[in-house]
Amino acid sequence: LGGIRDAAAADGIDIFVYVSYILWEQNDAYTENRVNIFRAADPSEYIGAILLTNTFNVKAEQQTILSRFSASGVPMISSEIRLPGIPFIGTSNYKGMYELGRHLIEVHHVKNVVYVSGIEGNEECIIRGRALSDALKESGLEILDTLYGSFAFYNAYQTVGEWIDSGRPVPDAFVCANDQMALGTVSALHSRGIETPQDVIVTGFDQIAEGQTTYPMIATVSRQWNRMGTNLYRELISQISHPDPGYEHLYDSRFVPSESCGCKPKREALKTRLEKIRNVSYEITHNDMIEFMFQSIRGAMTKIENREQFYETACTSLRFQEYLGGTYCICTDPMFFDSTDDDYEPRHDGYPDTMEVLFERIKNEPVGQRTYPVSEVYPGYHPEGTGSDIYVIAPLIHMDYNIGYVGIKNRPEVLYDLRFLKWLNNMDTLLISIRQYMISQRFNSKLKSIYMTDFLTGMHNRTGCEDVLFRYIEEEKEAGRKAILLFTDIDCMKTVNDVYGHLSGDIAIKTTAEGIRRSLPEGWLTGRFGGDEFVAVGPYTDDFSIEEYRKRFNDCLAGLIEQQKISFPLSASVGFSVITPDRSGTIEAFIRSADESMYQEKEKAHKRFRAGTGR
Repeated sequence: LGGIRDAAAADGIDIFVYVSYILWEQNDAYTENRVNIFRAADPSEYIGAILLTNTFNVKAEQQTILSRFSASGVPMISSEIRLPGIPFIGTSNYKGMYELGRHLIEVHHVKNVVYVSGIEGNEECIIRGRALSDALKESGLEILDTLYGSFAFYNAYQTVGEWIDSGRPVPDAFVCANDQMALGTVSALHSRGIETPQDVIVTGFDQIAEGQTTYPMIATVSRQWNRMGTNLYRELISQISHPDPGYEHLYDSRFVPSESCGCKPKREALKTRLEKIRNVSYEITHNDMIEFMFQSIRGAMTKIENREQFYETACTSLRFQEYLGGTYCICTDPMFFDSTDDDYEPRHDGYPDTMEVLFERIKNEPVGQRTYPVSEVYPGYHPEGTGSDIYVIAPLIHMDYNIGYVGIKNRPEVLYDLRFLKWLNNMDTLLISIRQYMISQRFNSKLKSIYMTDFLTGMHNRTGCEDVLFRYIEEEKEAGRKAILLFTDIDCMKTVNDVYGHLSGDIAIKTTAEGIRRSLPEGWLTGRFGGDEFVAVGPYTDDFSIEEYRKRFNDCLAGLIEQQKISFPLSASVGFSVITPDRSGTIEAFIRSADESMYQEKEKAHKRFRAGTGR
C-alpha cells in the first residue's frame, strides 16, 4: 500500500481502501455482511481498481468486486493471484521458497522438515509447498508432514502444538507459509520448552513487521511490497489509455535469512527491532487504552436514548485522534436505530442511497450530524485536485446487523495494526448496545403510555393524572406560575346507566371527553380521573374566564349530541380551582376545592334533568 500511495501522490490521485476483515472461521451470513463493504463503491466514480487479491480470504470478496467493476468497464489489475481477463502483477512464490529450502539444507544441514501450510487448496500455499519439496528432493529429501489450517497466528499455535503433543519427534525445521503462522509456531514450541533456533528452526514468508521486531527475528521470504505497489499503480494508469487484459509481470521473491533459522540479521533489521523495543511500553499502554477508553465510553453512553444524545456524548467521549487521526467518521444505515429486531432485514445488496453521519471529526473538531448520499462514500468527499488523500473504509458489523462503516482519512497505518480490528469490534458492540437500549426505551414509553391511558377516552387514566397532570401543577408552582385545575363531572350518570344502559353510559363518557378536548386551549393536559369524572390542567392567565369556558364547553357538547344523534339527556358540570405558587395543599385538596365550586352547577343540572330538559 505504501508503494501505491507514493506513486498516486505524485499524480495527485486520491485512494480509497476498502477492507472487509473476513476471517476463515466466520460463517456465511457474517461473511455476506462484511463483503457488503465492497458494494459501497460506485465503480463509475473511480478511474481504476487495484485488487489485492491475495488478501481475500473467501471467494465472495473476489466475486463481489469483479461483478461490480467488470460490468462498468473500469480498468482493474490484480496482485499475486491471476484472474481471468484482468492484468496481473505478482511475485514468484516459488523462487524465494526454493532459496529458503536450499539454505536450510546447505547452511544448517536440515533433513526433517514439516510444512505448515495455510488453507488446503490455496494457490500460493501450493506453489510454496512445491518449491520447498523441489529444494528437498534435490538432496534426496522429502517433506515429513504438511499441516493445514488458516493463515492465522492462533491456528498455527494450536495445530503445531497438537502435532508436538502427539508424541512425534521434533523435526529439524518447521517451514511456514507465512510469517503469522511462523510466529504462532515459535510460541507453541516455546510454551513446551522447545526453543527456536536452538532446538528447531522456524521460517515464514512475507516479511511482515511483526516478524522483524520479535525474538527470534523470523527468517522469511520478501515479496518487496513497496516495489509491487508502485508497479501496480503505474500499470493501472497505463491500462486506462492502453488496455491489455492479458498483461502479466512476475518478479522474483527473495529469501531473507535471520535469527529463527540460526543466522545473523542485518544491522538495519536490528536497529528497527531496537526502536520497537524502546517503544514497547507505549505500544502496550496504547493497546490497553483502547479497552480502557471503550469501558469509559460504555459507561458514558449507557443510557443514550437518541442520536442527538450520542453526538453530544461522543464530542467528549470519542477521543481517538491519536490513533485514528484527526479526521474520521462513523456512518450508519438510517434504519439501524429505527427498526426493531422483528422489522430488521439484513442488507446484502449495498447501502441505502442516503446514509447518516452519526459522528465525525474534521481536523480534530466534532462536526454536526447529517445525512449524505452514499455515492460520496466518505461524507462530503469531492476531489480537491490539490494533493493526494487516502481513505480507509471498514465495515461496522455485528452478527446479522449491517450497522454501516467507519471512514478514516490519511491514516492508512491502522491497516497494519490488529488494534484497529479490536477498535472496530468494540465500536460494533457499543452501537448494538445503544440500539438495544433505544429500542427498549421506545417500548417502555409505549407500555407506559398504555399503562397511563384510559382505553375508552384516550385521555390519561387516574395513574396518568397522578404522574402527568398533577406533576404539571407542581412544576408550575416551582416556576412561580399560576395553574388552574378544571374538574368536570357528568350529570346524573347513574340514571343514564340504569335507564338507558351501560352502552349509553360509555357513549356519554366518550362524548364528554371529546367535548372537553375541543373546548380547551392547545397544550392543556386532560385525564379521566375515575368513572364520570374528568380533570384538566393548564396555565392560569388573567384573561381566562370560567364562565366563558363553561359556555364554550356546553355549546361544544350540545353540538356533539346533535351530531351523534344521542337520544338520552347528557350534560356535565365544571368546577375549578386556581393554584398559586404560594398555595399549599395536596392534589386531593385542590380537587375538593374544584368540586365545591362545581356543586351549585351540579344542583342546577340535576333539576334540569328531573324536569326532562336534558340540559
